[in-house]
Amino acid sequence: MCEVERGVAGLRRLAGLLEREVPGLRPGEARRELEQYRTPPELALEMASLLRGCRLLVDLGAGTGMLGYAASLLHGAYVVGVDVDSRLLVAARGSSLYGWLLVDFVAADVSRLPLRAGVHGLCVIQNPPFGVVRRGADRMFVEAAAGLGACTIVSLHLAPRRGTGFLRRLYGSLGYSYMEVGVAGFPLKQMYPRDVKRIHYTRVIIVVARKRGVDCG
Repeated sequence: MCEVERGVAGLRRLAGLLEREVPGLRPGEARRELEQYRTPPELALEMASLLRGCRLLVDLGAGTGMLGYAASLLHGAYVVGVDVDSRLLVAARGSSLYGWLLVDFVAADVSRLPLRAGVHGLCVIQNPPFGVVRRGADRMFVEAAAGLGACTIVSLHLAPRRGTGFLRRLYGSLGYSYMEVGVAGFPLKQMYPRDVKRIHYTRVIIVVARKRGVDCG
């Protein structure tokens, strides 16, 4: 499946496959403090299409595997999904995609990643917590990605009301260029007792950050 199915019709087929085969989250099982929501397959494929020259892909906050499986389908690279909630990783491994894509899942906290840093061609794709419940949670994920020495980081962030200066400074302080490549409406389905709408859409931005002084391909 590497580097194929990139036309509009092909991407629609892949989105349909991901929608069917990547487990969802059920109300009552998701953990609000971790801000657990499944990434829509179309958005996952859009993010994965921004990766270039990656020999190893790490999906931080992998959940049930949407981003990792999307990246594997598009690029054929080895993907390691990491999440602190082992229940979601069990669900991710239960997908039929796990049997024929080169994707593994590791239970770990992003602050203590059991992965080797500085691997050539390592890229990170992530949909971190937006930092609504735990302030600074998204920052921790960005710092973890940089700590791995990722050549490229493709990340999703809540669109700040007061501009993106904080994100620009954060990535810049870690040695990365910063580019916003898209804005999307992210569907937050009714998962937690405090949620009053069946679906609430919040604005998010897609960020591509590249390590300065490194050829990311």
